[in-house]
Amino acid sequence: MGRSLGVLLVHAFLLFGGVLMAFPFYWMLATSFKSPQEALQAEPIWWPERMKPQNWLQAARLGDSPLWGGLGPGRGLELRFPAPEGGEPPRALVPRTPGAFVDPRAEGTKVEVVYGEGAWRIRLLNTTGEAFRVLPLVVLWPKDLPLSPPLPPDALRSQGAFWRLEWVNIAPGALGYVFHNYLEAWRAAPWGRYFFNSFFTALTQVAVGLFLAALAAFALARLPFPGKEGVFVLILATMMVPGEVLLIPNYVLLARLGWLDTYYALIVPWLASVFGVFLLRQFFLSLPQDLFDAARIDGAGPLTQLFRIALPLAVPGMISYGIFTFLGAYNALLWPLIVTQSPEMRTVQLGLQAFVQEAGSDYGALMAASTFVILPVILGYFLAQRQFTEGIARSGLK
Repeated sequence: MGRSLGVLLVHAFLLFGGVLMAFPFYWMLATSFKSPQEALQAEPIWWPERMKPQNWLQAARLGDSPLWGGLGPGRGLELRFPAPEGGEPPRALVPRTPGAFVDPRAEGTKVEVVYGEGAWRIRLLNTTGEAFRVLPLVVLWPKDLPLSPPLPPDALRSQGAFWRLEWVNIAPGALGYVFHNYLEAWRAAPWGRYFFNSFFTALTQVAVGLFLAALAAFALARLPFPGKEGVFVLILATMMVPGEVLLIPNYVLLARLGWLDTYYALIVPWLASVFGVFLLRQFFLSLPQDLFDAARIDGAGPLTQLFRIALPLAVPGMISYGIFTFLGAYNALLWPLIVTQSPEMRTVQLGLQAFVQEAGSDYGALMAASTFVILPVILGYFLAQRQFTEGIARSGLK
């Protein structure tokens, strides 16, 4: 009985811990689907309007494409608001983009408000020669009339005797409605270039750093030479030096080499990894000595023993090292911020920083950008999860 209760308590704690760790990710994911007003609500919103299936069908009916919406030249759409006739009629307008001198959507969209068949109808007609990918709309709805919009507004405010209903895109289509923040976040910056820079620098650090760490680790683990233990202790001692202390010396050195704002500055200073040397050394020490003795008898040299025997048996350790190195390079913010100036050399983390400055308080778009930035890391971890856990277990790390 006591053992069963203990097992139940262990499972309960594991479940609670899993939920606790998953909560921040769910909150980021849910916020990425919120409208600007929902994201700023004092009361938490756990299930945004854009995540509700009943709104997807309504959004699919608005716009030229059921999936992506839009309003082509000469095309129109109609919004139906059921309400009794009488009193002051509602008003509708397409707002001008803030700071823009000319906005074809505001100037080229004909807006008409009519009543018929028990509902107020707002008709929008694109009178220009270009297609509107996004069409914002503002409706002033009298407070004395019942309100039943065809699509939940992105913002609802009080304005005198009216309710002010705002849509960032009234012709979204189903997917355009659900993933509006993701589309806007992707278009807000050259993310393709940012992803290329991040993956190129991270993968290069993993490949070259793994090669260098394997050479040093094998020498410290399997090759006898005077002072080996002292060299190993000295290498480990460098881990006690904070990385921030090396920022200025590294920057001065790169400036004199003319490497600032280049891939060399992002990659070269981080190729040598003390952690990688330590991790792979632990793996090489765990391998049976008989394997290397037999190889030495057969005439195999140190490099042959490394590449033909040690590395194939240390795959979990290499994957663990690769994951740690990739995460460190992919998530780096301070160093790329210091050594790069041009937008072409920005990484995804700098892209997020620039996006915060440009997006302001639009937390929905910011969380959408954060979601697709972190997604490759999550997918990579699940693909290499078994090797990662095995590598940590065999290395002796706690």
